[in-house]
Amino acid sequence: MWVANLDGTDNKKLTDFNGQDSSPMWSQNGDAVYYVSEVFGTPANIVRLDFKAGAKPVKITNHTSEGVRKARISANGAALVYECGPDIYMIETSNPSKPRKITIKALVDDKTNTDRLVTFTQNASEFAINKDESLVIFGVHGDLYRMGISGVGKAVRLTDTPADDFGVAWAPDSSKAAFLSDRSGRIEVYLLESEDVEHPKFTEAQKFKVKQITNDEKPESNLTFSPDGKKIYFLRVGKLWSMNLDGSEQKEVVSLSMITEYSWSPDGKWIVYSRRDGSFASELFIIPASGPTKENPPKNITRYATSNYSPTWSTDGKRIAFVSERRNTPGLFVMEMQKPVANGKTNLDSGAIDFDEIHSRVSAVGSMNTTDAVISPGGSKIAFRSGDELWVASVTGGLVTKLSTGAVKPQGIYWSKKSTDLIYFRDGNGSLRTAKASSAIAGADLGSVSFRIKMMIKAAEENLEIFDQCWRLLADYFYDAKFHGADWNLVRQRYRPMVIHAPMKEDFQALVFLMLGMLGELNASHLGLQMIVNPLEEQTPELGMLFDETVKGKGLKIKEVIKRGPADKRGLDLKPGEIIFAINGVELNPMVEVSQLLNGKNDETVVLLVGVEIPPDPKTKNRRTVEITPMLRERIAPLLYERWIHLNAQKVSEMSNGRVGYIHIPGMDDAGLDRFVRSLYSDNFDKEALVLDVRFNGGGFTHDQVLNYLGAQDHTKFLHREGDKGAVLRSYDRKWTKPVILIINNRSYSDAEIFPNAFKTLGLGKLVGQPTGGMVIGTGSTKLIDGSTFRIPRIGVYTNSGVDMDTVGVAPDILVEPNPDDFKKGIDAQLQKAVEVILKDMQSGDLKKTGKEKILTPMR
Repeated sequence: MWVANLDGTDNKKLTDFNGQDSSPMWSQNGDAVYYVSEVFGTPANIVRLDFKAGAKPVKITNHTSEGVRKARISANGAALVYECGPDIYMIETSNPSKPRKITIKALVDDKTNTDRLVTFTQNASEFAINKDESLVIFGVHGDLYRMGISGVGKAVRLTDTPADDFGVAWAPDSSKAAFLSDRSGRIEVYLLESEDVEHPKFTEAQKFKVKQITNDEKPESNLTFSPDGKKIYFLRVGKLWSMNLDGSEQKEVVSLSMITEYSWSPDGKWIVYSRRDGSFASELFIIPASGPTKENPPKNITRYATSNYSPTWSTDGKRIAFVSERRNTPGLFVMEMQKPVANGKTNLDSGAIDFDEIHSRVSAVGSMNTTDAVISPGGSKIAFRSGDELWVASVTGGLVTKLSTGAVKPQGIYWSKKSTDLIYFRDGNGSLRTAKASSAIAGADLGSVSFRIKMMIKAAEENLEIFDQCWRLLADYFYDAKFHGADWNLVRQRYRPMVIHAPMKEDFQALVFLMLGMLGELNASHLGLQMIVNPLEEQTPELGMLFDETVKGKGLKIKEVIKRGPADKRGLDLKPGEIIFAINGVELNPMVEVSQLLNGKNDETVVLLVGVEIPPDPKTKNRRTVEITPMLRERIAPLLYERWIHLNAQKVSEMSNGRVGYIHIPGMDDAGLDRFVRSLYSDNFDKEALVLDVRFNGGGFTHDQVLNYLGAQDHTKFLHREGDKGAVLRSYDRKWTKPVILIINNRSYSDAEIFPNAFKTLGLGKLVGQPTGGMVIGTGSTKLIDGSTFRIPRIGVYTNSGVDMDTVGVAPDILVEPNPDDFKKGIDAQLQKAVEVILKDMQSGDLKKTGKEKILTPMR
């Protein structure tokens, strides 16, 4: 927290707590400041700091279970109001020891009708086709429906609850189905059968009975019936289980956890499954359907521990198609279950497996980046997703055909067992689609299995289900089983009754954020609920210029034209020093809000009146009109980023006389890695040292890939006859072997914190700047019943000494706190210090690698 004059000068730092100080408020006499802080421990409370020499913060409120939020002081300074939990409190500054909860009764009507009738013609969450391919069961908004596969006729509703019913599987004889549901408060397995006296067959029934057949605290997933229909198999927390159709005789088939998927052999004798280890490497294993034994343990059939998944069998059981990441990108592969047969010799029975050297009987199918794959019944072709389209290839890779266009994003690909030419899939909009494998023209033979569902959705029921889903997902999967010390059951009890009082999405989302602890409960990062809301119809674009803010009066004086922006076009000739006097005929003065003139003008022509003199001389015609097409901020921001990078690199070069290079990594993702490699090789490889910068980096997953380019030693020289020399045979194997220093700040997040911790631990160089944000968790996301996206922090990240890096930032070797005065002057003190330090170390030879962790005290 800082204090400054009203004109932004004379900035003074008030607090240096290793955490967050927020909501500063002046006292009545201006002799103190109130603010919200965790300086006295969690949760956050209101603190007072007097402007006296040697004064220390004094705790004003004393909330122990939930933190203070959004504190405000009255105009006369006599009272403070703030949020805490679901309530609003007030305290008198003269007697702060007795906070008073404010009782608010708001008798208001709902802003909208909380019950809404919705017609769904897409948004299916899944589909399952029965064995004879006459019927399909699909899910819409948490309920299950049955319909003829032709799409003709009315869909029959199978379930009708506010809960989420999903993961449906047909019995082989189509006499029943099994599905998963959270209707009990946990995810359990349910059996769905006919209860229709007039139509006793499940395929014709209009009435149904539902029976819960599991009752376990751990969630189930990936339901299937055994091919003989006598058993149900499922995953329970990554372990493979089986049970009878009534839920009896539950048996752990594979006791090792972290199984992600499995597939049955056509004869029902074998199961192939993918199992992942702690480093995200997965292999495919085959076991007997009854489970492995000491004599017949799981057989690793891939023996290529990168990532192997999406296995499917051909109907004759002779081949398995799967996806494997064998050269950094996922590709299609086919495995033969039996060895080739010599001429005149008899093949093994269909379905028999020859495990001897089975991992070597693998062939690649083309070289395309692949995600999901399904082998055809005859085993001669594979349907797969590459990018956002559906493709088909021969198992030899000799023929690859694109079947779709328009970014259909195929999911749940299913190859018809009745017609080798027909493929079913769900597109990105949740429509059920078909494609012909023989299609010669992409998109020409795409079809649809159409449906039309009318559903009355009650906001209160929907919000309760979303709330329960959020709570349960964290209860089941949050990386810390102790929930950072929070009583997670108590959290649910405290917040769930409030859901009915928040029918609007904005209010409900705020309530969920309270429950999640983004403001106190879980005290964890990487949490979030992204609800579906209508986008803004009007946005305000920008002209693509920077203006001189010191110039007062009429018009905007151009200070800089942003390169590659809307003003940087041939023929416009806009230059620094020129003045924009009017926009679309409206004269600019201090009372005119420029953003209002540009609102809604994205991709529209705007007319500027431009000149150089004030006032104008009518005789010299020193005004001209310029037509320009503004851009939205999302398109301007990358151009401003490039400007910032260019200025940084220029400053480093000036300070070091060209000896030191500069690279900023904007994100720990593929794009950031590509930028790093390109800049390393093309702009900086001939430099004597390197300043690496991960400030304002939001994270990702590429820390190890960047580290692979740093810290190696040259071991061999390759000399060309013409005189050139090198250290590697392949250009992309070049490593940076010279000095490097790393800049970090409090907006280096997640993987941009793992990276500096590794950088320090490996002794690659010094860290300069501020402690990182302390927000490091391995996270994933899932869809909720209404289509909202919910983030789940599933993997903890710890240093070698066992420090949980979530809420614990990585500390720099050399602390450089930015001063607001520097921002105003255009000074980057952290960048300057990094250059000074590495130049000094280069001169003194002080480049010793320490290999020590620099971790701050936990902020919890």
